[in-house]
Amino acid sequence: MVIAKSEPLVELVEAEIVELEEEISDRATRDRLLAIPKKLFTEARDYCRKGNAREARLTINCVCTLLERAKNEFKK
Repeated sequence: MVIAKSEPLVELVEAEIVELEEEISDRATRDRLLAIPKKLFTEARDYCRKGNAREARLTINCVCTLLERAKNEFKK
């Protein structure tokens, strides 16, 4: 099943979100940087649950890109 291949990636991204949340102590900054990635991550999990592997992978890719941007912006 294709979804099974996406599940480890989903777990990895979830761990990265949690790690970044813990790293950013200022709540306003954390909310600003992570609001969209968290929303998209929820959508990706829903796609996985519904069996739509392609949409799950595409959405996870977007989340990863946004998380990288958030990391870079936070480090500035």
